[in-house]
Amino acid sequence: MATHDETTELLSDTDHVLGLLDDLMRLADGSPAVTIEVEADSFAVSVTRRGAARPDASLATTERPAVAGDAQPTRQPTQRVHATTVGIFSPSKEWHAGDAVSRGDILGGIKSLGQVAKIVAPADGEVREVLVAGGAPVEYGQPLLVITLH
Repeated sequence: MATHDETTELLSDTDHVLGLLDDLMRLADGSPAVTIEVEADSFAVSVTRRGAARPDASLATTERPAVAGDAQPTRQPTQRVHATTVGIFSPSKEWHAGDAVSRGDILGGIKSLGQVAKIVAPADGEVREVLVAGGAPVEYGQPLLVITLH
């Protein structure tokens, strides 16, 4: 039987993320919450339960037949854009919800110690939410914008 240390050495970073997702699914199944969001150093995960709570449900997924009138709006995947350094955030323009962005577009910069770190769009999509106003101080890893992915 492998010890915890031996098991940890065999797991990749992806295995840790999958383990986190399994834990979130278990938490969501036993919780009255509809959405659980967790944000870590370099990623954010959102788990949304559709339908009634199932406190003793297993993680096994089963297909259920579609029922007319049971249609729920699909939620577009999103990605948060995080500060890459500590400093003062300056957007490249005044961003609003619905503004289109393309992968690599410069969303703004963070001025720190006379240097400016560019903040670029990680993917194609549109701005869903602006979390930090221009001129505001930001911390490393702080979410700046939320982008709905296309």
